Amino acid sequence: MIVKCPNCRKPMSSKAPLCPNCGVERGEVSDEQIEEFHRRRLRDRIYRLKMFSYAAITLLLAAAGWYFYEASDMDITPSAGPVALVAVGAVAYVVVRGLLFRARRELKNL
Repeated sequence: MIVKCPNCRKPMSSKAPLCPNCGVERGEVSDEQIEEFHRRRLRDRIYRLKMFSYAAITLLLAAAGWYFYEASDMDITPSAGPVALVAVGAVAYVVVRGLLFRARRELKNL
């Protein structure tokens, strides 16, 4: 039976000892179940960070292509748009990779 979590109000199984979204305990929960919940949450976070990393690389490559398309004549200076997008893509990629490194290390320590 599907019920709503008393904490986050999202749907969950009535037989689940922990809410899969927020981790609130319902009844007795063993330490192993709590540890598995945290491990699952970290794996989900790592997956999402990988997807953001791919998006940042795509943005970076698209902006670089735009830059080189505008600068193909070598006589015309490209507009500020592709330069700004290259910078945003590069910074986003570095930040996401740092967060991914930290999340992987945290998962390894669990």
